[in-house]
Amino acid sequence: MSDIHGLSHSGLELLVEAAGALLEENDLERLLPRLLDKAFEVGGAERGYILLRDDQGELKPALSRGIEPGSLPEGDPSRSVVDTALREHRPVISRDASRDPRFGGSSSLIIRGIRSACCIPLEAHGSRLGALYLDTTGTGRLTEEELPMLEAFGSLAALALARSLELSDTREALKSVVGSPKFPGIIGDSEAMRRMFDRMERIAAADLPVLISGESGTGKELVARALHQSGTRSHWPFRAIFCGNLTAELLESELFGYRRGAFTGAVADKPGLLDVANKGVLFLDEIADVPASIQAKLLRFLQDGEYQRLGDPEPRRGDVRVISATNRQLPDEIAAGRFREDLYYRLNVLTIETPPLRECEEDIPLLAAAILARVAARTGQPHKRISPAALRALSGYHWPGNVRELENVLARAAVLAMGEVVEPEDIDIPVKGEEIPQPASETKPLQEVIEAHILRVLKLTGGNRSEAARILGVSRRYIQKTLAKWRGEE
Repeated sequence: MSDIHGLSHSGLELLVEAAGALLEENDLERLLPRLLDKAFEVGGAERGYILLRDDQGELKPALSRGIEPGSLPEGDPSRSVVDTALREHRPVISRDASRDPRFGGSSSLIIRGIRSACCIPLEAHGSRLGALYLDTTGTGRLTEEELPMLEAFGSLAALALARSLELSDTREALKSVVGSPKFPGIIGDSEAMRRMFDRMERIAAADLPVLISGESGTGKELVARALHQSGTRSHWPFRAIFCGNLTAELLESELFGYRRGAFTGAVADKPGLLDVANKGVLFLDEIADVPASIQAKLLRFLQDGEYQRLGDPEPRRGDVRVISATNRQLPDEIAAGRFREDLYYRLNVLTIETPPLRECEEDIPLLAAAILARVAARTGQPHKRISPAALRALSGYHWPGNVRELENVLARAAVLAMGEVVEPEDIDIPVKGEEIPQPASETKPLQEVIEAHILRVLKLTGGNRSEAARILGVSRRYIQKTLAKWRGEE
């Protein structure tokens, strides 16, 4: 453990800032640049490298700073400095590296004009992960006074790197066993999911509008993003907007933008999503909730590619692939007069239906493993496993909230479980076969039979009144009024 007693107050503040920056980042590709940037702040170097072990156990440069592309001399960074630090298992620093006897008069230090150099081994939990190398070739100078700070920083960096590598390994392991190779972000191997993957593969490259339908919580936005990443517009932006809780005025300004002075508070021009998503993909979630006035403007855009910003008399043209999603039956919305039939046919060129979780029961073990890995990454807690008994409990549930509900249940279980394994008692859902005892209909009053049946269905749906009403064939208002009556509120 490094000694931090020799650090100045400003040095400690810098380390605290570095710790926050490093330990909040889990993604390895984003962590490495932040690690190297913070190392420059701590050490005042002019050039730097992060070295990581390759598949053969050899240290190779993974990232560099201050190096012009194509100018890396063979053998750079200095192997003599790196080897010394690794051999001694501690940071090594030299203010006059080319004359330092520890480096054996290395000619490479002289040839490259290296004045001072430093190497910090990155080791955590008994494993050597890599090394951080810094040097100066100009007027800068690394000195022994910076060694305590660099040593403390190396300890923090090694912990952050160890966590990121572990999570990266977990994610790669999950990718190798679940989901479609073409859509690795979507997990599932059931027949229903394979049918969806097959349809997605045929649709992804077709540059036409897509309508994704499915129950809430089935991952419609994940499908939209996967189509974008696998399509011809993958190098252009993906923008998404949830249409379900926006007023017509706000939705219009978000989609089409506005000119300065279009309304009170419009102090500058604002581009809309059709502007910022140009050449890319715009995802309209819950398209059924779009107000009629906006439906007409969307129809115009889908027909001829034209739209207008608020307050701008001049039409604009956009090149955007529109992917929309809904959990409703749009033909029913058309019949009720709430949705334009002509817009429906413009949106409904290609269709994908996301299957509910109850049709993909065999995917629950794969989903559970992936969700628990994500929870560990997000919370910093150890990665917890799930017991066979807990998996049986999950498989016996109806999942009215689909994968989103499964994520919430497992996140809660992972945080509250006392041990390293999630057990049935950690899962807050009805277990398979659990029902409220039913009174014998031939000996009980009809009202008691009705009450018991409603309660049983509510428990099976996890208290979801809308789903219970659907199963019972009654309105949600009937369920609410019945429960209020039982509580003596009516």
